[in-house]
Amino acid sequence: MRKTAANKDVHTRHVIKNHELVSYQGSDHYVLRHNFYDVDVYMEDHWHNSVEITYVVNGSKSQTIKKKRVQAPKGTLLIVNSGDSHDVQVDAGLEGIVLLVERSYLDFLAPQCKNRVFDLAGNEQAKNRIVDLLLRAVATQEKGDRLGAKIAILQILEVLANELLMDGSYQQEKHDDDAYNLVLAIQEYIDYNYATKISLDDLAQITSYNKTYLATVFKKKVGLTIFEYLKNKRLEQSLYELKTTRLTIVEIALNCGFSNIQAFNTQFKAAYAMTPNEYRKKRNISSSK
Repeated sequence: MRKTAANKDVHTRHVIKNHELVSYQGSDHYVLRHNFYDVDVYMEDHWHNSVEITYVVNGSKSQTIKKKRVQAPKGTLLIVNSGDSHDVQVDAGLEGIVLLVERSYLDFLAPQCKNRVFDLAGNEQAKNRIVDLLLRAVATQEKGDRLGAKIAILQILEVLANELLMDGSYQQEKHDDDAYNLVLAIQEYIDYNYATKISLDDLAQITSYNKTYLATVFKKKVGLTIFEYLKNKRLEQSLYELKTTRLTIVEIALNCGFSNIQAFNTQFKAAYAMTPNEYRKKRNISSSK
């Protein structure tokens, strides 16, 4: 198995001292991702305050959870509890679903969950229900039905709270560091506005911080510049649209915030060693025009 550094253009994860920053979707207290990987990806050992649920739709991965190695072929559902240290080795060709739920939000909704953990072992009925709900959540979210997705996710939390609780403790780090919150605010703004023109001046005005301070803090905390993060977000979205739509290359470039087709081609080729058109031909995807 070939291991590579995490390909930030396929899926961006940011780890601060092994603590992953999770930028939740608005006020929803969760992140739902439908990921595709064309290369092997290794995500280093890390932990986060969220409960993480993953499902392997196609392909395979392996990961170490609390020093125990787990092989995850197609059809595998896994739960990583808040604070559990884990790494991930993704094999090229993986299609997966990831749901990250803010632990404090889950404890607020279901107080019986406080100071307890979740375990899938021995409960096939609950596992099957969660898989069905994850697939439904992704399908509705990709149709633009955020309400339908949220309903499915709340039903998943209900299964966790009522059927998968077990005694145990979890680690949760509280961050009252202004710099941490500032980084999350910048990430969330970019995640929702990557299709528009974004400048440091814009971010400075929105956050009420000096732009030099913004750039320095973001680079220190995330390991990328703000504009590297923005570029990666745009490329990630373009890859998704190339795979799942019949839009033209120009339409995708503009949808994803690239200033012109030349800039899109240059940045895409630098990331994936082929142009968007070559990528489409490789996957036998034709545009609508």
